[in-house]
Amino acid sequence: MANVIDYSIGFTVPEIEEILTAQKAELKKTQAAYANDGSSVSKRRLDEIHAIIRACQDALVKLEPESYAKPKRTAMQSAIVGHLAK
Repeated sequence: MANVIDYSIGFTVPEIEEILTAQKAELKKTQAAYANDGSSVSKRRLDEIHAIIRACQDALVKLEPESYAKPKRTAMQSAIVGHLAK
């Protein structure tokens, strides 16, 4: 897909989740078809589905980061303060 899709504009979270669910089902069917015949049409379709799924994931993170964003990691620090005795 040449165009970048931004589902965060004009779609609600439930609508995006619905699109994502439909694309996951389509992905399973298309993967099965590709496994059976390996046609380039199915491969192209897989790429399109993956692009839509990624766009949905990006929109969900953008619209509801508290539910869908990865938790931020903090750096682990040593408990030792100062210097070590020689």
